[in-house]
Amino acid sequence: MKNIHKKIIPFVYLCCTALCFNCFATTKDKPFFKVSPTVCITETKQAVCEFNIQVSFTLDPFKELCIEISNRPQYTQCYTQRGVIEERFKIAANKEFKVQLIDPLTNLVVIEQILSVANYEANDYRLRRRFGWSL
Repeated sequence: MKNIHKKIIPFVYLCCTALCFNCFATTKDKPFFKVSPTVCITETKQAVCEFNIQVSFTLDPFKELCIEISNRPQYTQCYTQRGVIEERFKIAANKEFKVQLIDPLTNLVVIEQILSVANYEANDYRLRRRFGWSL
């Protein structure tokens, strides 16, 4: 039993160290960014789907970032304030699009989220029984 502990404990320590290192490495170069919802479901007969999206993000480690929604220049906004920034957008879409955070100094995409439109067709699962009512 002691030999098992001698083999397992270093392995667990190594795994935890690798996970923690990976977490710190990704948070250093990219800001917090969350978009919800990421999918809008519509019936196949409808042409567009209405998204009420909420975008939350922080600027760190950047000084300024801009939100850009693909093919919708009217929603482009830039921010310089610190802390968590929350924005809400109402968007009608019939195909997938991207919400991006862009560094305006380099004009490079820092992070992005793809939002999808899914079509759903309801099946009729109602049982139809044919009873004769005649005597």
